[in-house]
Amino acid sequence: MKRRRLLQALTAGVYGAALFAGRAFARTAVVLGDPADEAIAWVCPMHPSYTSLSAGACPICGMTLIQTRPYDTRDYRLQLRTEPVAVRPGERVRLFFTFLHPDSDVVVKEFEEVHTKLFHLFVISQDMEHFEHIHPTMDDEGTWTIETSVPRAGYYQVLCDFMPRGGAGQFLAAPLVTAEYAGDLATDSAHLVSDAVFRKSADGLTATLAFAPAQPLSGQYVHLNLELTDSASGNAVTDLQTYLGQFSHMLLMSEDMATYVHSHPINLIVGEEDTAAPEYIIAPDADLDAIRGGPRVTFDALMPKAGRFRAWVQFQRHNRVITLPFTFAVAQGAAEPVLV
Repeated sequence: MKRRRLLQALTAGVYGAALFAGRAFARTAVVLGDPADEAIAWVCPMHPSYTSLSAGACPICGMTLIQTRPYDTRDYRLQLRTEPVAVRPGERVRLFFTFLHPDSDVVVKEFEEVHTKLFHLFVISQDMEHFEHIHPTMDDEGTWTIETSVPRAGYYQVLCDFMPRGGAGQFLAAPLVTAEYAGDLATDSAHLVSDAVFRKSADGLTATLAFAPAQPLSGQYVHLNLELTDSASGNAVTDLQTYLGQFSHMLLMSEDMATYVHSHPINLIVGEEDTAAPEYIIAPDADLDAIRGGPRVTFDALMPKAGRFRAWVQFQRHNRVITLPFTFAVAQGAAEPVLV
């Protein structure tokens, strides 16, 4: 199979199709039934949709697979409290999180590292104008803590992204409403307008976004190709630093805040013909502090439904994290994912 087709199969998370063994790609797809929830498998902490029947390395990014129960899709239980209890806009607030196992309600204290962190926290306002990606720290009792603030009175979505050791990856949501909010949730919901031009600039970095195919469709994969230039000179950016182990991170959220995806760029260099070994944009043993990237960053995303979406894309350059928002529409497509 050509490597472009293989990459599509891998990013689709097809169980058993095109497993990676040693330093060569398997050519024969294996069709398996749905595994039991308690089944043990090896999974990539960076690509939780990729599973293998044996230990090894992820063919997408080269990371060592971890042994866990990736087919147990139950949500862990999230407990969130704040100090002070009344969250006021513009004032500092401490957030406290604990996660309980779905079987025993025991506090989870062991987590797998994903994107160089054990816990990724996103705080997003209902109008989608405020976005924050931060990382709490855990004490010996399993309680995670971080201090932050919100700019305006209103409703906020708090998203917790983590992988408990021995379990499947979790993406849990909780509401956060400020003390001075007197609005109506339906009236104050986001009303997104697609960008007229997919070109955004901040802190000296300009990113131009192009889609392939040009019109994203629900139920199908789309490449989001970002070309990076220096805002002052117009020259291609080649000094992009890694941020949390990658050259970029992206959170996609639907207008109704019901669907969200935490994504990262494609790390596999794709050619038209097979080769003996995969090539990676960021090699598994790379010095993340020393390497530099750009000018192109590509994401591969399965669009879950039709409607308007906002994508917050994050880069690090000159030791500054830069966040650029893009808003676009997804048209109604096929009911099932399609590999083109």
